[in-house]
Amino acid sequence: MWKSVLSVSVVLILVVILIVTNFTNIGEKQSEPNIIDVTEDTSVEGVGITAPNVQQLQAGDQAPNFRLPDFSGDKVETFDVDQDYILLNFWATWCRPCLEEMPDLQTFENENKDTIKVVAVNTTNRETSIDKVKTFVEEGDFQFTVLLDEDDTVYEHYSIIGMPTSFIIRTSDQKIMKRINGAMTLDQMQDYLKELQS
Repeated sequence: MWKSVLSVSVVLILVVILIVTNFTNIGEKQSEPNIIDVTEDTSVEGVGITAPNVQQLQAGDQAPNFRLPDFSGDKVETFDVDQDYILLNFWATWCRPCLEEMPDLQTFENENKDTIKVVAVNTTNRETSIDKVKTFVEEGDFQFTVLLDEDDTVYEHYSIIGMPTSFIIRTSDQKIMKRINGAMTLDQMQDYLKELQS
């Protein structure tokens, strides 16, 4: 009796080992990188990935000044605008929430063009090509300012962790009025602007 129970147990264990080793990826090296979505979700308060010891720029901080090229190669002085505020947005073509946010950014600038200017900084260093970025902007007929951060200098100065990340900055003193981690809707953009103007 015990021999038959032991035999059945050994056979079952061997079958499990056979199934695990032949039909799962346990013990195999991954041929592709482990991809994790690090875009942030603003629908959940307090969600986001932050590297240890990183000091993120927040509301009240001074926004670093910078000059970056546009698609024609001309260097653009970011804070040299007539509007009271800049909505500075960091994005990439591989970031789905970034792409979904773009039409709302355009509408927001169109509806508030005397008060706020949208400046979208593409993290070009993380793109497959500048042509892909340019094609996306042209096909979307986005008219707001798009700048190319080809070596991540501005990305790092603004302590970007996830994308999209946006800042509303007062142009008179370059003070960060609001940091937004994650994509925004048009209604959220309008609400943030109304808060600043009240």
